[in-house]
Amino acid sequence: MVGKLEALRAPKIHWVDFLNIDEITSKLSRLTRETQPVFGKMNGQQVIEHLSLLMQISNGKIDADYFVSDEKTARRKPFLDSERELHIGFRASILSDEPTPEKFKTIEEALSDLIQQINDFETHFKVAKTENHPFFGELDYEYWTKFHSKHFTHHFKQFDLL
Repeated sequence: MVGKLEALRAPKIHWVDFLNIDEITSKLSRLTRETQPVFGKMNGQQVIEHLSLLMQISNGKIDADYFVSDEKTARRKPFLDSERELHIGFRASILSDEPTPEKFKTIEEALSDLIQQINDFETHFKVAKTENHPFFGELDYEYWTKFHSKHFTHHFKQFDLL
């Protein structure tokens, strides 16, 4: 187990291109409800639904009206410009300690919803300027893209999908 965790911290990071629908579909379709994570508590379907939830915040479907002070935003946002990854065990304070129960009946439905949310993200930012992130504050398209790349990469590592 320690060896697997050390391998996840490899210095060369292959950032996931979450806008590459073929790659996302190909990799995430390997997951099942029974797929065991390398770390964390979510199952395969729960992680897909979790990724979809953050996409819905970025595409304006869910209003993340959490206040993030300018001071915190200024301190946190440079992380998105860095080559640093979300560390194993990172959990935003607004999230529960336990995974959210599954919303969809099947993992295929969850994956289909995620793809729709990604497409809606692209459409949304043709007119939207920013959306509020519950940890980083107001983010524009560029910063949301950086966040999602880091977020997808983190969860792909969680399920050894890279």
